[in-house]
Parts: sequence; C-alpha cells; structure tokens
Amino acid sequence: MFTTIISSKRYWIWVFRLGIGFMIIFSIVEHFMQYGGLAYDTFIEEKINNGRWIRYVISRIAGGLIYGIILAYYFEIKKRKSNR
Repeated sequence: MFTTIISSKRYWIWVFRLGIGFMIIFSIVEHFMQYGGLAYDTFIEEKINNGRWIRYVISRIAGGLIYGIILAYYFEIKKRKSNR
C-alpha cells in the first residue's frame, strides 16, 4: 500500500498544497511572534541583508515538504481505510 500511495499523482499534489499552506501560515505566525507585528524593515534587515535568506528559504521548503508528506500520507491512509 505504501508504494501505491507514494506513486500516486494525487498524493504529490496534496503534498505540494499542504506544504505551501504550511509554509505560508508558519511564516506568518513566526513573524508575528518574533517581531510583535508587521515589521518588514526589521525582517529584511535580519533575514535578507545579513545573508541569512538562503537558510530561511531552505528551512521553509524542508519544513513544508516534511509536513506535506506526513499529512498527505495520513489523509490517504485514512481515506483508503474508510472506503473498505
């Protein structure tokens, strides 16, 4: 069952959707918690001008991918078990 789920095109579409959603929501929540509101100038100074933007982007992509893979697999397993 694992290989059939992983090879499904629909599974990877859901991984992408869940990953993008996670990246957006997590980044917004983290921004508000770290800066206490909308502080674009401080964010740009810390993350982009100091050269830490590569680390920031890679961490978002990795986190979103892992989150998407886990949740999409969970939802697919749950759906297949309910169809039995």
